[in-house]
Amino acid sequence: MTIPLPLEPNDELVAAAWLASIPGLSPAMVATTLPPDVDPRTGNPAAWVTTGFVTVSVAGGNPDAMLPVNRPVMQVDCWATRPGSNKPPWWQAAAIASVIRRATWNLVAIPRPLTITANGVAYPGAIVRAAYMATAFRRLYADSADYAQYSGDLALDWIKVPDRINY
Repeated sequence: MTIPLPLEPNDELVAAAWLASIPGLSPAMVATTLPPDVDPRTGNPAAWVTTGFVTVSVAGGNPDAMLPVNRPVMQVDCWATRPGSNKPPWWQAAAIASVIRRATWNLVAIPRPLTITANGVAYPGAIVRAAYMATAFRRLYADSADYAQYSGDLALDWIKVPDRINY
């Protein structure tokens, strides 16, 4: 008999949930991969084309060796596009990056309970205890699709809720 593994939030799920909880962003604007800019069902521009989009991936970090504390460094990419134009909307991608940077300065609002879902599956909650920009956001060029992209590294300190140390 196979015993199912317990669901555990991971760095990408927690980072996406924390970013999506920032005022001005939403869960529909944050994921681990950039969706197509055209809705395959309708052929119309995808919803994210209007709002911009944020992708997250693990860039590094070190979990605590003795405590159930996670300390990833996440690559955060802010995306914007204007279909049919060869002029990337840099201002829109930069505005998203600025909202994220400012959220790391609001020390009172950083630690908040996060509801984590992915593909309709609910995961245990988490709390980001600290967040700061490990690198400044920077423009990335040479995208063949003419997307505007700003990239920066976000350091997080988070715990699963409820979590405890077992000796």
